[in-house]
Amino acid sequence: MNKKFFNILLDWKGSTISGTDLCHILNKSPDSRFGIIKRSVQEGLLLPIRKDFYLIGSILHKDPIDFFSIAPIIYGPSYISFESALSYHGWIPEAVRSITCAHLKKSKEFITPVGVFSYKHIPSKDFSLGVNQYEKKRMILFIADPWRALADMIYANKKNWKTLKDLSSDLRIEKESFEHSDQVLLEDLIKYYPSLRVRNVLKRLQKGFLL
Repeated sequence: MNKKFFNILLDWKGSTISGTDLCHILNKSPDSRFGIIKRSVQEGLLLPIRKDFYLIGSILHKDPIDFFSIAPIIYGPSYISFESALSYHGWIPEAVRSITCAHLKKSKEFITPVGVFSYKHIPSKDFSLGVNQYEKKRMILFIADPWRALADMIYANKKNWKTLKDLSSDLRIEKESFEHSDQVLLEDLIKYYPSLRVRNVLKRLQKGFLL
């Protein structure tokens, strides 16, 4: 173990570190730097998440891993959406095992030592509509409102719910969640979400409030 490098990781602010950071920290030849990083991975000091991106091991950071803060770093620009956002807002009862995000580019999935991070393509127009900022441990998280998360699911997962009852039954969403939801945002999504199919499904769901 490289004691100096160990102490640097121990004092590192944040739970992740990039290949660029390591290049500056380990001011050595590429072979020497590769050797130190490889041994650190073997010893559990670094956990490879993707190419040139590492999670600092729990042996150094005892705080629980904040998966939502890692997700946009792995593959961005993106925001937390789909079942992950619904779980965050308490709309679905169970915690989801993987983190699912909306992304502008090609859909991808990263299977890492700490979990699965899935990114699904959505249209770029009005990308931020219904996406809110949340501050957590000095980090800004971008998480979709429940209605935005549902709109993304309709688009990417080709959902075709006919009524609120169908939606509720499929995802086990309680009636109270709909009653306290952001109806203004739902109206905006019906007007501006860049997919006619999504807008039509949202219109049908909206009728459940008008009956």
